Amino acid sequence: MGLSIINLIKKSFFILFLLVSHLSFSQFYHGLEVGVNMNNADFMINESAEPSSATGFFLGYVAERDLSDNLYVRLGFNFNRREFKAISRRGINTTKEKWGIDAIEIPINLGYYVNWNNKNFQIFVDAGINLGYNNRAITTNDRETIRLDIGSDADIKRIAIGANVGTGLLVKKRFKVRLNYYNGLASIVNSDGDTWKNKTFGLSLAYFLREKQVY
Repeated sequence: MGLSIINLIKKSFFILFLLVSHLSFSQFYHGLEVGVNMNNADFMINESAEPSSATGFFLGYVAERDLSDNLYVRLGFNFNRREFKAISRRGINTTKEKWGIDAIEIPINLGYYVNWNNKNFQIFVDAGINLGYNNRAITTNDRETIRLDIGSDADIKRIAIGANVGTGLLVKKRFKVRLNYYNGLASIVNSDGDTWKNKTFGLSLAYFLREKQVY
């Protein structure tokens, strides 16, 4: 699994390099994106289970390149904080916990403008993969906060991979409101028998530094 993920990351970055190297300025739009997320998970670690949703946030850079009148590639580079709640049961004792992870992520999506010739409001859909670099993972209860080790032989894997799909509205050729769903494709826990796969709904606002050309 680890080798296949690394190979996929290498191929994704190669595709990214090819796309960027062939950018035409008139077809390239970039800007800033900020959003909030509601995260849950497929989760079970030791005695901790029964996950429920909690809020987080993300922010970063987004770029798009038109491939045709209504087809485009979307690239991002963002910081994402995902958190959720869980319950630990040890005998008759029950403890409420919060688990969270911070990651630098690169989403790579293929998108389509459904009504591309509408000059002020354009509906879009997109989907693709999400490559993440985990740099902080914690679990918190009433007594303490525990920082989890990250690495190939640690508690949490360094690399995360997921799929995402989004839809929304481009407003006035500069503002993009986007509803996104992310699903982790592999557990980020190194130990056998334990599972942690994030499932996240996100709502974001992106601002392009130049107007998107409308055909």
